[in-house]
Amino acid sequence: MIAKADSTSDAVLMTLAGIAYGAPKDIGRYIEEAEPTASDWQLDWLPSVTDTPPNFAFAAHNTSDGTRVVSIRGTYPNPLSSAYWEDGRQDSPFGTMVSWAGNPEAKISAGTATGFENLKMLANGNGITLQAYLATVPDESPVFVTGHSLGGTLAPVLALWFTDLFPGKSISVATYAGLTPGNSSFAELFGPGTALSGRVRRVYNTLDTVPYGWDNVYATHDFYQPEPQGGAVVSALLLATVARLKLGGYDYTAIGDPIPLDGEVQPPSVSCDLVAYVLENLHQHMPDTYLSLLGAPPLPFSILLGTVVSPRKAADPANTQKALGLSPIFVDKA
Repeated sequence: MIAKADSTSDAVLMTLAGIAYGAPKDIGRYIEEAEPTASDWQLDWLPSVTDTPPNFAFAAHNTSDGTRVVSIRGTYPNPLSSAYWEDGRQDSPFGTMVSWAGNPEAKISAGTATGFENLKMLANGNGITLQAYLATVPDESPVFVTGHSLGGTLAPVLALWFTDLFPGKSISVATYAGLTPGNSSFAELFGPGTALSGRVRRVYNTLDTVPYGWDNVYATHDFYQPEPQGGAVVSALLLATVARLKLGGYDYTAIGDPIPLDGEVQPPSVSCDLVAYVLENLHQHMPDTYLSLLGAPPLPFSILLGTVVSPRKAADPANTQKALGLSPIFVDKA
């Protein structure tokens, strides 16, 4: 057993961010099963969805201190679903950027804007949207918006919208492995003198390539020492991405106080350098990797190879690990 976590600790918030990847019908059960949230957290708001939406979020609250958390799912981890491909488009930094309401200079990526609009339309079985749910939260109750990966990209955007709607509420943000959503003028909306100044923490694994997008892409070159490097293919892709970002004048600028978690490279499990590089990227980005770096238990379910969400107890750890060449963090140890 770990010590009881503070309601706004990274162990709790990252756990809730990870739980958002689970099947909607199981979210409440996962909150009860996950060790950092089991004792005093419960599901508060859940959208009614009949299939897998391209964007998903839920809200939970701490029964001890009244803290609310809105948790946003990242890219849906199943390429057989249309949501996976739609989320992939939202992850892209390219295309026409979209101005933030009332500020034509502050812009977010087109994909982020799409995800943001999708989140605003989610509603539970009674037609209650996130906006309507938040209106019921007492002003004295702290509200955190969190998410991993694409969820981390969308979290500050949704939080900024919340602060515009409800200036009397105490809103904060914690992102994990999130990409940069907008330009420098958009980042200024979180700077000194704003409602969210000092209220955004950007947590990232130093060896996860994803959170270096899109303000510091080339920093991931020669990331994994001594190997895997990925070879000429990876170098060419990085150079092409950096060039296109510069030519497009996107001006992506990171938001919030950076909190680095020191990652550790795994020994390559396959001989092909490019495949090993892809596997290392997946490992460094996984929610369970972040939880491990935070000293927290893994999620109640596994995301195998970044594509399959499955109950931990349904898998044979030894066989799964041997077949896929994965770190034990991907599979059930029970």
